[in-house]
Amino acid sequence: MILLARLFEGPNNGMAYAVAPVEDKYRIVPTRDPLRDAAELASKGEKVLVLYSLSTPLFIEYWKEVASVASRYPTVVGGPHAVGDPVTLLKLGVKYVVVGDGEVALPAIIQREEEGGGTPPNTMVVENGKIRAGRRVYVELMYKTYSESLGIYPPIEITRSCAYRCAFCQTWGHGPVRHRPLHNIAEIVKVYVKRGISEIRFVAPVGFLYGSTDGKTPNIDALTSLLRTVRELGGAPYLGSFPSETRPETVTPDVLKAVRPYVANRRISIGLQTASEKLLKAVKRGHDVAVVEEAVKNARVFGFKPVVDVIAGLPGEDEDDVEATVREMEKLVKMGAYIRMHFYIPLPGTPLWGRRPQPPHRLYFDFVKKYKRRVEGYFEEQIKLSQKIYQTYEEIASYLSLTTSSSTAS
Repeated sequence: MILLARLFEGPNNGMAYAVAPVEDKYRIVPTRDPLRDAAELASKGEKVLVLYSLSTPLFIEYWKEVASVASRYPTVVGGPHAVGDPVTLLKLGVKYVVVGDGEVALPAIIQREEEGGGTPPNTMVVENGKIRAGRRVYVELMYKTYSESLGIYPPIEITRSCAYRCAFCQTWGHGPVRHRPLHNIAEIVKVYVKRGISEIRFVAPVGFLYGSTDGKTPNIDALTSLLRTVRELGGAPYLGSFPSETRPETVTPDVLKAVRPYVANRRISIGLQTASEKLLKAVKRGHDVAVVEEAVKNARVFGFKPVVDVIAGLPGEDEDDVEATVREMEKLVKMGAYIRMHFYIPLPGTPLWGRRPQPPHRLYFDFVKKYKRRVEGYFEEQIKLSQKIYQTYEEIASYLSLTTSSSTAS
């Protein structure tokens, strides 16, 4: 069995995570043209399993390719988009959609391909025309997070899932909150440092909640142990900035005092999302605006650059919400913060999926233009992406309708 790993331009972190648990047993072949490479391997008598790890932006760009590959070869799709919308992928012909922890799903899928058997855990399939789901299994974070065969050494996932339930986010759907044990992180860091990768970044829904026992209260001992260990192993740890941004409640004097001697970053990413108290409640953020201002003050006192994330165009946003958010952003800039502007991206599997964003308000454009030296992000690009997601789903609906009609007619 050869695993054909579809790689894309840019980071392929998800694929590294996917193949890491099985690459010691199976041959992993990277591909940019899975149809060509699968055909070549098949012509040599090799059995091929094609792997995809898809975010929603990748899915809308490559769904036709996925459908084409899946019509010819057994295909596995995992990643955040698979978790959010497995049914559409199955309708497109994908044989296995991974909807839970892939560390147990992929080995079971391979075994089923080689030996037969029932529905693999954490996986959805179509059997006899009906969609079936395997049992849900939650793993301890003990597997390596890098792929030697693909040469990909991504940020180290230290926490999986989230205790909060933000309506625009998917991460809380990954089961109970789990933290990677420190000794396991240390073993991975040793590998990275040995390969000359000294900049150690982490993946966590809330960076400053690593080791938290309740998923909401910072564990300062765990944080300092993590960062100190990385330093002692020759790494420079980055925590509290992408891709381990943090929530405002965790940006406290105690936490900042504890992490400052160890972290390499002087940038702290703080989620506000909207300054409308009404929308904060509607999207279940679980905090108010005042705590964000306090976080910005704390970050500045301890010598950090506070970068505040804001999402424009949230469903239900009205004129008053926009005005409140723009006023607050101006206030935060005067307090020394930078603003990272986002536009609402509809993600399958989230409570807000199916609700369209509000049209981008002129006040946001005015703010970006006025404070361009203090504004970051891909605001205008995300506006286009948001629109493209809905357009693509309309295309897929037409495609599936035609495919079903053609199949019925034949």
